[in-house]
Amino acid sequence: MTQAIFLSYSSDDADAARRICEALRAAGLVVWFDQSELRGGDAWDASIRKQIKECALFVPMISASTNARSEGYFRLEWKLAVDRSHLMADNKAFFVPVILGDVSEPTALVPDKFRERQWSRLNDDTAVADFAARLVKLIAGSGVSGRSATNTTPNGDLVDSVGWAKRSVPPNPDAAAAMSTNPPSEARGHAAPAWSPPPPYAASPSDATPSIAVLAFANRSASADDEYFSDGLADELLNVLAKIKGLRVVARTSSFAFKGKSDDIATIGAKLNVATLLEGSVRKSGNRVRISVQLVKVADSAHLWSETYDRTLDDIFAVQDDIAQAVVQQLRATLLGEALSSATEVANEIAEASRARSEHPEAQRLIMQARFYMNKRRPDDLRRAIVLCEQAISIDPEHANAHATIAQAWQYSAFYGSTETPDGTTVLAHMAKARAAAEHALRLDPTQAIPHITLSWIACIRDQDRATGMREAVAAQQLVPDDAEVLRTLAHRLMEEGQFAESEVLYERAIALDPLWIQVRLNYSMLAQWSGRLPEALRRIREAISIDESFWISHWQLSSVLTDLGEHAAAAEAAAQACALCGAVQTANLFRQRFAEGGWQGYLEAVVDAPHYGVSRMQIARAEVELGRIDDAFKTLNTMVDNHDQFSGCLNQEPGLKPLRGDPRFAELLKRAGFVA
Repeated sequence: MTQAIFLSYSSDDADAARRICEALRAAGLVVWFDQSELRGGDAWDASIRKQIKECALFVPMISASTNARSEGYFRLEWKLAVDRSHLMADNKAFFVPVILGDVSEPTALVPDKFRERQWSRLNDDTAVADFAARLVKLIAGSGVSGRSATNTTPNGDLVDSVGWAKRSVPPNPDAAAAMSTNPPSEARGHAAPAWSPPPPYAASPSDATPSIAVLAFANRSASADDEYFSDGLADELLNVLAKIKGLRVVARTSSFAFKGKSDDIATIGAKLNVATLLEGSVRKSGNRVRISVQLVKVADSAHLWSETYDRTLDDIFAVQDDIAQAVVQQLRATLLGEALSSATEVANEIAEASRARSEHPEAQRLIMQARFYMNKRRPDDLRRAIVLCEQAISIDPEHANAHATIAQAWQYSAFYGSTETPDGTTVLAHMAKARAAAEHALRLDPTQAIPHITLSWIACIRDQDRATGMREAVAAQQLVPDDAEVLRTLAHRLMEEGQFAESEVLYERAIALDPLWIQVRLNYSMLAQWSGRLPEALRRIREAISIDESFWISHWQLSSVLTDLGEHAAAAEAAAQACALCGAVQTANLFRQRFAEGGWQGYLEAVVDAPHYGVSRMQIARAEVELGRIDDAFKTLNTMVDNHDQFSGCLNQEPGLKPLRGDPRFAELLKRAGFVA
């Protein structure tokens, strides 16, 4: 094989292909480029076949012309290259697709093999020059063959030294069959690009990017039932501002953590690491609403801007847009010293950011109310959220955001609200509804990220299809790179596969965006524990508990880390606290009593004997392993997988299961849970 690069293009794109060829050759690369438009002749055909058979990299050029032509010689070239790729090792870089013009990746008519690579859009000289430089590094670094120049990502995916990422095929026939019946995002018409680690995210007080936290608006209405409206209005503004380029917006979980508290501006700004705060109040009376808002500079508590709006509910969208426009202008002018942008320019930005909003005020109000209840995560509130979403959809059936919201509500119901059927049937039913709603949301609007997150969890838990779960998480991160929930999901997928370094980058980034979100710190503690850094795992989980000591799952993670550290008395007490906080007081008392009577072994036996509420099957299996009851542990873990328990994702890395790893039954267990041995 030579080190040549083969350019494949439609004859209509010959001029663009020639410019790219010249740039590659100027960079010292060997390029095979047919400058003749005579597509025929035996000798010429034989030459093309020989070049495709021997080239180091195959560069298909995808354009409006290739999309418009269902036949053409370039399609034979593509087929020959795909046929050759079937003889290659999975870790061999070969395809380097490029886009010419404004072709949309999801609608491109290309072989599936091309979608296993990131595509480069070459629409200007700078992009072409960067592309040439990358190919030089790729060939010089031996990225075209061999594993030495690559890093693996989960399921055999590869990222080479210059960032070209290749996704693997499904790991086994069962996974492939699952993907055919439950297709990943490519099959729904929007390609899921491969993942590659993003640059570290640094958020510091000296960051030049304007930063803001939108605090929960105070409900000044006569009825406490209108709290959903004040919360929803602030939430909507936060979501719009988060989509504006050049702003760093703290996520909702952290911004709303100060609701009902008396922390001063300086304290809130320091905890959230932002330069400005947007705070406000809402007074609703019948169809009238008064909204008062102010933008405050953290450094000196100076009011940069304030306004009061008296409007009707029918005019609420205009109020939201007016507030967002004023905030964007003031932040850019005050923090960056820029001249005030034109009203039209900012209005266009806000309109684009608000595109997902329903045009029906009542439907939008119902979705605001649904999110209010959904965020509580309690079974009754989740059922109420689902009913509200259904009402919104009946008003606006084409509202993609409504379908995305009900998908999340069904997902949360499966995880938090379905305890009435221990065999897992309700969980499966709720996840099936979540999947249908998420897929419908993406058909209505393929640019949404959250439905991909829903589908990622469903693929891993319901289908035990880790490959599709990873692809969905990747698709979400490519659509919304700086969303804490998206980053946490992708980090979790990577962590489950043992890709700890890549996962850590994403967790750090998520914490910078959502510093008071307990769940991401809890997951970060698990990452440190699984990678053997127990002191750091302990520090991370104590950080989470210091934010909110009432979150019971954090105390179970504390118990797990303390167990690995050998601090048994503290571990047993942490487990008892976890059960007490979730309402399993009888179990908490049992743990304390058995530890007092029989020490650590007595506690472990109590974990095995305890009612399941508040105690996961993973915790029971860990206890059974420590007690030497290996057969019982396998029975518990198999039940966990059979019931599509969300803790099945921990099987691959859970340190408490280490004594089982040499047993053939464990390899079979991993396979059933969707992991590749």
